[in-house]
Amino acid sequence: MFNPSLPATNSPNSSAEMRGQLTALDADIQQRATQSELGAAIAGTSSNTNGVAILAQSADGSYNQQQMQDALNKIDEFINAARR
Repeated sequence: MFNPSLPATNSPNSSAEMRGQLTALDADIQQRATQSELGAAIAGTSSNTNGVAILAQSADGSYNQQQMQDALNKIDEFINAARR
């Protein structure tokens, strides 16, 4: 783990200590880059379904085969868009 107090002021140079510090900083940078990429990917997932239009219709009082088919088609369209 990176320790900002190392090396101590006026301490003799230690290659092992410096190597440890640099290795810890590299690991921290790699982890932060991965977290940023993951955050960006997650933030973009909601927009996958932006192209799916709403049905914009009210439910029929009785069974309407075409309305039911429209609803099923819209569900399929949404699922396909969400999988991108």
